[in-house]
Amino acid sequence: MDRSVFKNQKSSSRQAMSRKATVIALSCRLLLGTSVLCGSALCATLPALSQSIAEADEYLIQNRFKEAEDAYRALLQSDDTGDSYAGLAVSLAKQGIPSKVVEAERVLRSAREKFPDNPNVIAAGGYVSYIHSQKVASMAKRDIFLEAAENLCKRAIKANPDILIAQQTLGLVKVAQDDLDSAVDPLRKAVGLAENPINLTLLAQVLLKQDPKDKEAEQIITKVLHDKPDYPLARLQKAIILNNQNKPEDAFMELHNIPADKQKDLPEWNTIKGDICKKQGDGPGALAAYREAIRLDPHMPDPYRHMAEYYAQRGDGEMAIAQMHDALEILPNDMQMRNDLAELALRQDKLDVAETEYKTILASQPNDANALLGLTRVYNRKSRKDGQIPPEFNKIMEQLREIINERSVTTEKTVAGQVLKGGAKDFKEKKTLSEAESAYSQHHFKEARQLISSVIVDHKDEPYELMSLGEQAFNDGDYQSAEKAYSFAKEIPEVAPRAEQGMSRIVTQRNEASRQTKLGDATWKLPAVAIDHYKQALIADPQYPDAYYGLYSMFTKGENPDPEKAHENALNFLEAADESHPLRQEVESGMMKLKKHDGKGKKKK
Repeated sequence: MDRSVFKNQKSSSRQAMSRKATVIALSCRLLLGTSVLCGSALCATLPALSQSIAEADEYLIQNRFKEAEDAYRALLQSDDTGDSYAGLAVSLAKQGIPSKVVEAERVLRSAREKFPDNPNVIAAGGYVSYIHSQKVASMAKRDIFLEAAENLCKRAIKANPDILIAQQTLGLVKVAQDDLDSAVDPLRKAVGLAENPINLTLLAQVLLKQDPKDKEAEQIITKVLHDKPDYPLARLQKAIILNNQNKPEDAFMELHNIPADKQKDLPEWNTIKGDICKKQGDGPGALAAYREAIRLDPHMPDPYRHMAEYYAQRGDGEMAIAQMHDALEILPNDMQMRNDLAELALRQDKLDVAETEYKTILASQPNDANALLGLTRVYNRKSRKDGQIPPEFNKIMEQLREIINERSVTTEKTVAGQVLKGGAKDFKEKKTLSEAESAYSQHHFKEARQLISSVIVDHKDEPYELMSLGEQAFNDGDYQSAEKAYSFAKEIPEVAPRAEQGMSRIVTQRNEASRQTKLGDATWKLPAVAIDHYKQALIADPQYPDAYYGLYSMFTKGENPDPEKAHENALNFLEAADESHPLRQEVESGMMKLKKHDGKGKKKK
């Protein structure tokens, strides 16, 4: 806007003007980039016009939007570049009044007709479209405005990467689209263009959404609060950091240090309050805060997601899934939330729900690797329950292999030697869980246990992840891994009672498996009855080694020996049993005899 910051203007008077660093406010300020229009006639009138624009910009910096609007209006007739039009549009949009936002659209239409190639006008259009997206009730219209904002910002950035408002708005659009990975890069560039509290805090906010314990975000917020201790958005991020350091009381104080009149400008305030209440064990308080956040802004996905996590943590999987379904009624195009719902349903063993959601994602995004991985996990688990592989399984696996090969090359190039974050980390985790499901299906219990245990260890301080992973391992019949997850969870006060319940369920299942195995041992003279008891034991605990030993013994020493079934159950026993199991040596020796017997049979043939 203020041509005093144009890179291609070298005169000393303009360099002096550049120190004023013309900006357009976003929360506090947003900087428009350089205009490429600078003819000789324009340059003659530049100093006075620049001074006038600088004054208008100063109103905008001070959040005096009405005065900025009036100042920009006064400059329209003498504006030969479109910069005043861009400033007027943003000052109108910043006032937040629907009629003003609509007028901003009209101003930009006029500017685009007169100055179609001015990147400042294009960038301002992106910002106004973003603001408009936050004001509409229709989700379809919201998505249209967000897409328009994204396209305009990318056009402006292509013309001039140094337009701060374009970089910032693109980052905010990606946050609104729940695409956090794509938000980081433009927000980092915004910090590079202007390292101020606004830009730094926006970047930290996204990093904390990706990882609530992100060290870089913590360092950024510490710096911001040192320079600007009264900045509300930074205080909000500080509350998130403290809460995730298990300091909910300090987080509560930090949250309420934000003045009441500023809280209404922070849509996440109630969501963070809910998280703090949840950490303090105040369930009703957490639910009330999440509901208030949804009432104030029903388009924000986090309150729905956090409420669903709360229900899942307390063991109410049905309510958690219902909450996510309600959210998707309002946010049907939020594919990240749909993926979260599918993952939750899968961990709760609601396979039909998970399958439906993964297929919905793939209908609009056929190469979504996380959805493909999720679908393979659903099919693996269904095959174990139903005894047959779904017909489309092989096609999904082939498609997945191609995508994984492509992504593995990219991952090696882009994240080698770095800590995986965001989408890359999520993809790696989903891939590990998919491999674990495949290993379960092949009765490779040790491999599966090792895979899922690695994921559990990665989340050992995260209550929701621990409880849901424990639930998943329990539903997969891997009680050792479930026990590991619940053991970690027992150390976290907010989920300790639920973890104890999980451990109790494991003990109950193991006791039932032991009882059925003893009944099988006692009914050897009735082979069909004994086999049924051993199978009942494996329903109670699918990895109970003594039940596999009973079946192995029945098919080797019983009245109707069956070497093939004996061999299968011997392998399952060796996979399920610890290295120190007293019957292990006997089964290993028996396996050798079975192999010799099998070899003789083939020779005779």
